[in-house]
Amino acid sequence: MKAVGSGPQNGVHLVFNVETHEYFEKVTSGYGVRMVIHEQGRIVLPETEGLTLSTHQETNIGLRLTKVERLGGKYGSCSDGRSFLDKYHWNYTVQLCYIVCQIEHLETDCGCVPVSTPDLYETNWSVCDTFSNKVQKECVKRTMLIVLNGQVECDCPPRCQEQVYTYTSSGRQWPHANFLRDVLIDEVCDRNYEKPFYEDVCFRFKNYNLTETELTNISHNFAAVNVYFEDLNYELLEEKPMYNPVRFLSDIGGTMGLFTGASLLTYFEILHVFVAIGIFCCSKRRTAVHNID
Repeated sequence: MKAVGSGPQNGVHLVFNVETHEYFEKVTSGYGVRMVIHEQGRIVLPETEGLTLSTHQETNIGLRLTKVERLGGKYGSCSDGRSFLDKYHWNYTVQLCYIVCQIEHLETDCGCVPVSTPDLYETNWSVCDTFSNKVQKECVKRTMLIVLNGQVECDCPPRCQEQVYTYTSSGRQWPHANFLRDVLIDEVCDRNYEKPFYEDVCFRFKNYNLTETELTNISHNFAAVNVYFEDLNYELLEEKPMYNPVRFLSDIGGTMGLFTGASLLTYFEILHVFVAIGIFCCSKRRTAVHNID
């Protein structure tokens, strides 16, 4: 989809049915959707970035694009990401680089990788069993503590060129009862009528037998989001050298001109003085003075 204008009317509208009846409430503390807005070609890390969309709410997200260009080389440390892309087939990011660094140290020290390892490797590494295997559990804990304390060097400089999306968010309670009955439940029942969970609910819905309490509980299954650009312009943050060779040579010339007066005009003036002195001396020798009685 290509944005042809700014504002919610030119954005993307998404509705999520989180199906709260399928949540494992013993290992979760709430309901919602994790959303990450990123540039194309990079792996998504919802555990470390993004925002959470609450159920029974419509969230508006206004985006702004910022392009960052760093010089690198002698002006600072940055990575073009080519070697990372060739090795892992994903675009380089600082967050992903640190995760890869942790995973590779875990595999080297403990012989296994975390269960949350991104799909970066084409190997048959075993997953760390931190529940029943006490040796692996202690090894993972010790290695992660070493990495997080900075005792292991992870060469993860910022990218030389990257696109960063900043956003502002706002929300409202959603949906109201009429929209829930007339649109959402009707569409859900059309798509999921044969599923066991929806069979009884949809049957009662078709016969107008759902109570207000049941409608309120069903509304907590839905979350909506509008993603749009606040402005089609973008901000460019570009690094430029403050002191370049041209300015360096100019400062040398200015300093020499200030302290020694060594300018081209001064050289001609000194030459003119020597010539004038020579002419004066020669003319004085040729001039004779005679006394007249």
